[in-house]
Amino acid sequence: MRSRHNGSGIGDQVVRVPRASQISPVDVPVPPRSVSARGFTSPMALVYGFFLIDLIGTALLMLPISSKGPGVADPITCLFTATTSVTVTGLVTVDTLEHWTMFGQGVILSLIFIGGLGFMTGAAFLIILVGQQLRLRNRLLVREGLGWGELGGITTLVMNIVLFAVVSQIVAIVVIWVYWTFVRDLWDGFEFWQTMWFALFHGISAFNNAGIEVLPNDVVGGDSLRGFKSDYFTLFVFGLSIFLGSTGYVLWSDVWRKRSFWTLRLESKLILVGLVSLLLAGFVTYAVGEWDNPETSGGGSVVQKISDATFHTISGRTAGFSVIDYGKASSATDIATELLMFIGGVSGTVAGGIKISTVMVMLIAAIVTMTGRSRVFVFRRQIRPSVVQRAFVLGAVSAVIVLLMGYLALQLQSDLPYRDVFFQVISAAGTVGLDTGITSQLNAPTQLLIVTAMFLGRFGPLTLALLMAGSQVEQRYSLPTEEVRIG
Repeated sequence: MRSRHNGSGIGDQVVRVPRASQISPVDVPVPPRSVSARGFTSPMALVYGFFLIDLIGTALLMLPISSKGPGVADPITCLFTATTSVTVTGLVTVDTLEHWTMFGQGVILSLIFIGGLGFMTGAAFLIILVGQQLRLRNRLLVREGLGWGELGGITTLVMNIVLFAVVSQIVAIVVIWVYWTFVRDLWDGFEFWQTMWFALFHGISAFNNAGIEVLPNDVVGGDSLRGFKSDYFTLFVFGLSIFLGSTGYVLWSDVWRKRSFWTLRLESKLILVGLVSLLLAGFVTYAVGEWDNPETSGGGSVVQKISDATFHTISGRTAGFSVIDYGKASSATDIATELLMFIGGVSGTVAGGIKISTVMVMLIAAIVTMTGRSRVFVFRRQIRPSVVQRAFVLGAVSAVIVLLMGYLALQLQSDLPYRDVFFQVISAAGTVGLDTGITSQLNAPTQLLIVTAMFLGRFGPLTLALLMAGSQVEQRYSLPTEEVRIG
């Protein structure tokens, strides 16, 4: 724009308008940004971190001061023990109390605590503890590890999760020590530090659903918690610790803040409905299968049978503590237990399996599809189609892994019964730790296979879900549709 002046000194305003071709929009293509699946900011960082911890634990257990036998312990036994500890599974090939020294047991307990807390949650807590702020990259990693949370509240969430876990374990430790020492009077002839170690080990092992114990069998009267079969208070403390560890802080904080089922987050509603359904199913199937079985619960009183069924329902889904010999349970109970182990507990907790929320989404989607609707609605909320697809993929992939692992285990050790092998594989993949008594009979190749199953069971579903969530691609085109017969 410029001014042109005439003789009067008043200028006429002349405006030049550019041609339309000169102001047409310019399209600049910007390719979508992708993050390498092998980068530090990817969900694989969680797997790398735990794998490193697993190797460090294996190396520590191989030290001569870790085992009671002469020289260095068997490397495969060390790897198996370190993996079952860091994945909080609980399957062991050797007796923990008899084989490992106090130092070795300390390594195992440390791996259990780290594995239950979570690598990134623990690392974030240490950063906060030394007075540093979490950078955006660390916040993203922690949120991926938890599977939930807003970036702005990650610091508070991490602190609350750690506080919930530590306080719950301290309370369990104190209650167990006081009861076993002054009420049950188990430790005649034991020193104070030994009784405190027993309480410390089992309080942490119970909350983290590890199922590993260091109880002297000649004192308590059997493997695992079989000597406490009629000690209902001990079973209550262990059961409550297992339950809190497998359900986690996020669920109960939502329940505490809302205090009304209908105002809870959709995920919390699905978890509570699924949790109650699983507990009822586990109780009923165990009671039906073992009520008259003299090898398990059939010889006890009605109260004893109810106690057995209740503890089995709580511990059989996610932990490895048991009050019966599962090698003597009925086939129907085995099948029901395998289903419970495959489902597992709540996402973002110490529990394994494909998780309750995954199964609930699959069931709801199946019901909605059978009614002829195309969108998945529940509790007046819609579940995104991408979430439904990921749930089915996660369930299918996990089932294929279990079947493949079972097939390979039978090929590697065909001398073991089919029923026991598949129970073992599902227990390992679900990071539960129950067995029918064949763990000590596994040869080296089968042990390595079970190690793989435990690691995949602990980190596979989480990593797969996170990778799928981070690889959503918007399709800008469609292809011709063609019918495919099903059924």
